[in-house]
Amino acid sequence: MRGIGDRLNISSAVNRLARLKNLSWWMSILVGVACAAAGLMIRGVLSGFYANVTGFMILLPAVIIAALAAGRLAGLTATVACLSGGWLVVGFDTVGAGLADRLGGVATVNFVIVGLFLTAVSAALREMVGALDASLEALRSSHARIEDREHQLRLVSEHAPVMLWMSDENGHCIHLNAAQRAFWNAPEALAGFDFSALIHPDDVAKVMAVTAEAADRHAPFSTEARFRRHDGEWRVLHTDARPRMEVDGRYGGMIGVNTDVTEARAAEAEVRESEERFRAIADTAPVLIWVTQQDRTRAFVNQAYVAYNGGTYEHARLADWRAVIHPDDQVRVLQESLAGEASGQPFSLEARYLRHDGDYRWLKSFSRPRLGGDTGVIGFVGVAFDVTEIREAQSRLMESETRFRTVADSAPAMIWMLDPQGQPSFANRRYRTFFGVETEDQINESWHRLIHPGDAEPFADAFASAFARRDRFESLLRLQHPTLGERWLRCEGLARFDGSGTFQGYVGANIDVTEAKRAEEDLKRINELLEERVGEALAEKAKAEADLMHAQRMEAVGRLTGGVAHDFNNLLTVVIGALDIILRSPDDAAKRQKLGEAALAAARRGEGLTHQLLAFSRRQALRPEALDLNLQIRESEVLLRRAVGEAVEFKLKLRRGGARVSVDPSQFEAALLNLVVNARDAVGDNGQITIQTRSCTVAAGEVSELPGGDYVCVAVIDNGTGMSPELIARVFEPFFTTKSVGKGTGLGLSQVYGFARQSGGAARITSTVGCGTEVRLYLPPGARNGGLAAAARPDAARPMAAGRRLLLVEDDVSVAAVALELLESLGLEVRAVETAPQALDLLRRERFDMMLSDVVMPGGMTGIELARICGREHPDMRIVLTSGYAGEDVDAALADAPWPFLRKPYSGEQLARILGELG
Repeated sequence: MRGIGDRLNISSAVNRLARLKNLSWWMSILVGVACAAAGLMIRGVLSGFYANVTGFMILLPAVIIAALAAGRLAGLTATVACLSGGWLVVGFDTVGAGLADRLGGVATVNFVIVGLFLTAVSAALREMVGALDASLEALRSSHARIEDREHQLRLVSEHAPVMLWMSDENGHCIHLNAAQRAFWNAPEALAGFDFSALIHPDDVAKVMAVTAEAADRHAPFSTEARFRRHDGEWRVLHTDARPRMEVDGRYGGMIGVNTDVTEARAAEAEVRESEERFRAIADTAPVLIWVTQQDRTRAFVNQAYVAYNGGTYEHARLADWRAVIHPDDQVRVLQESLAGEASGQPFSLEARYLRHDGDYRWLKSFSRPRLGGDTGVIGFVGVAFDVTEIREAQSRLMESETRFRTVADSAPAMIWMLDPQGQPSFANRRYRTFFGVETEDQINESWHRLIHPGDAEPFADAFASAFARRDRFESLLRLQHPTLGERWLRCEGLARFDGSGTFQGYVGANIDVTEAKRAEEDLKRINELLEERVGEALAEKAKAEADLMHAQRMEAVGRLTGGVAHDFNNLLTVVIGALDIILRSPDDAAKRQKLGEAALAAARRGEGLTHQLLAFSRRQALRPEALDLNLQIRESEVLLRRAVGEAVEFKLKLRRGGARVSVDPSQFEAALLNLVVNARDAVGDNGQITIQTRSCTVAAGEVSELPGGDYVCVAVIDNGTGMSPELIARVFEPFFTTKSVGKGTGLGLSQVYGFARQSGGAARITSTVGCGTEVRLYLPPGARNGGLAAAARPDAARPMAAGRRLLLVEDDVSVAAVALELLESLGLEVRAVETAPQALDLLRRERFDMMLSDVVMPGGMTGIELARICGREHPDMRIVLTSGYAGEDVDAALADAPWPFLRKPYSGEQLARILGELG
């Protein structure tokens, strides 16, 4: 190992010496002298060893070192210096020194030859090392340039906006740029990557065949196929590839670029489809269509064009259209065509062209330029219509108009025409003569100058109204003619419409009826005397009729007040008597309970009577809901069967699919119960009652007070005694009843009638004596998909949470006392005030969970206004409104109120239920 290290050190030293930079000639001589001096010093130190022998071989390394370090001149210098210096060091008496003897000459010649040889070898070695270093430097520079070029090419490839790839001689991918990797989501390390797995199954065979053939021939190729992108979408890639040859001429694979042409191919397909659609539309069109090129030749003609020409498609396309122009039109048409094409703007022509059957037809053509981007106009698109019939019709129209003007000018009436804007478009000769019209501008203003001031505005208003309706117009007006004096004209006009129904204006006539008007006035004066006498007789008759109507109204009011007084006296008798006995017998709990129940029942009858009166007068506030009458009737079936009794047969025939309406459920149930009870009274102990629902169409006038249309009909049918026509005419009157005294109020059917009318429908009775009765309620149908509400049944009142505070706003002291008692019995802490301002003042100072407020109160603020203020200022407080007043103003205000409403009178159970629902 040590010997190897020494050799490496000697080699390193020799390399360093040989790689010293070239010196000038005098520096080379100095290096040679210095090396010789070093060698001579070593020889001098070894003089004892060599004794009487020259030993000049020890000086040869100095020659080698000088030649290696500085080249031939240094070696030669070292050789000469070593020989001459050696003679001086060893002296001339040493064996082999000098040239005096043969041995010295031989030694000197050998030293010089060996020195020169070593100089030449060492200098050559130095030059070889220099050449080697230059080669290595050039090689390193070449590698650096190659690496830099490869780096630049890789950067270009990575940042290229197209997809680049490279394959080896076996077709395996060895490089994909960033765009291609991103498209396929391929890894940078491509070992095992197979691009063929990403080709659409229908395109794999074609792509692999093309690439294999190109690889076998070492030839470029181009192809298109569908490839699956990283997101799974199939995209069309166009591939261009070239063979890649190595430096030694060996085939190294392919290098290529992939371009995504999906949109381009789709656009090309769309263009092809658009062109096919254009050709289909053009060939279907009944007009002549053509497309010209920049040299004015036809690039396309449609089938109508071919049919007009009469030959084949190519013959029609190449035919000279100028040759078939009518000789009388040829010069004009050619001039207009050249001028239109030169303008670069759309233009039209109209002329006669020879058809294939030899008939000249009038064609009206429209040409529009085709623009080619920066190249300007590249041709024209033209369309031609056969207007022969139109021109003939125009000719006939002109002839007809001439006849019309002749007839109109010969007529004894003043005939005029207006355009769609109401402006005069024609006036005949008599009109112009009467009004002194000399120019067209005077037609509109001529009659304005003559019209009587008192008739101008009424005439204008009447005509404007008829004109807006496109209706017939008729009027009588006075004119102050300059020569004829006051004249009366009857003006009549009719709206004009064309064949398509488009309004074209008015045509009318003015007739001078002055003489007839004067005769009419004479007749009018004669009739006035007659009218005076007839008027006196009619006045007497009207007075008699008024007296009769007054008597009838008084009779109706008498029946109404008598009936109400009778029923309310009975009810008040029960209430007053029961309460009086309760107060007199405080200790008898059973009697107090029985009398209290009797008083409550009488009060309930009074409440029902009030509701019946309100329903009759249509003042009852209804709360309609979308519901299915079939469900409502089925839920009421138990109650209705109990009302008719076990002996009466009771049936339901309900329409399939439901009977949807929008009515107040409780009022409907009350009306239905009234009808069933009346039917039960009519059939007696044995009979049959049927409730039926169905859809029906009512013709206009079929049912009194009901417009024609579709309705839901609820019928209650019985086979009882029936009614006479006289009875049917009066059954809906209030307090009219055929029952004995105390058996009925006479408000049942009037309530049914009021409910039906207030719900937008009507009630009708059909009956025959001895054959039964059918009462029908016609109700407007509800929406098919509207939400349905079944008949609401009272649920048990929810228990009230402890510690809840309620503000009672009630101006009636008695009602407030009863309400306070009921509310406190529910466990509520109650504060009561009489007016809305007092309530607002208390709410500023105290907090309440609920508020029960009357609607109609003194103090300038209603309960609804109070609720709105509280809703804004106290949004967490629950609000309930209550009222016993019935009026349209209150009903309208409550219609859109969002708060629950409780009618008076109310019970503790109703109060507990509505407050419990609020929580």
